[in-house]
Amino acid sequence: MLATLRNNFIPLKVGVFVWRARRNRFPVLFELDKRGIDLHSVLCPLCDNSIETVEHTLFSCPKVWEIWDKVLKWWGINSSSYGRLSFDSLLRGESTLQCSIFSAKVWQAMMWTSFYLIWKNLNQKVFNNSSWSPLVALNDIQVESYEWVAERCKTKKIEWLDWLQNPSIFLL
Repeated sequence: MLATLRNNFIPLKVGVFVWRARRNRFPVLFELDKRGIDLHSVLCPLCDNSIETVEHTLFSCPKVWEIWDKVLKWWGINSSSYGRLSFDSLLRGESTLQCSIFSAKVWQAMMWTSFYLIWKNLNQKVFNNSSWSPLVALNDIQVESYEWVAERCKTKKIEWLDWLQNPSIFLL
């Protein structure tokens, strides 16, 4: 049984979203097909090359990696470290760095916000025929994660320019 994770820097809806993602409880095409729903295709609507699973949709799709690449660069993580990242470790919000409990919670909140907004952007693309823009997604992630963390953090003042220009200072 998976442990329940809670992070008070983010809204409850994001925590529930992560809880569902960790249990593969999303209406992705593969899961719908397993439940007997007749679908035209189970291929990812973004890349059209792989089966749409929770992990593919939130992490391993090449189109989604365009967003992850920008998020990780924003946090100052170089591309040579990407191989150590896994879907499960990012879903748990684990940092590969040794850091304080506060910093780990900030990292986890940003990761969970990223997953949540990737899912939200995908749904906008699929159901509203919106454009898919990694830059817009990065901007959404930066703004939402800042607003949620800064608003809920009682112990430390988080400045917008610090968050935008060098968020990795929160991992020290």
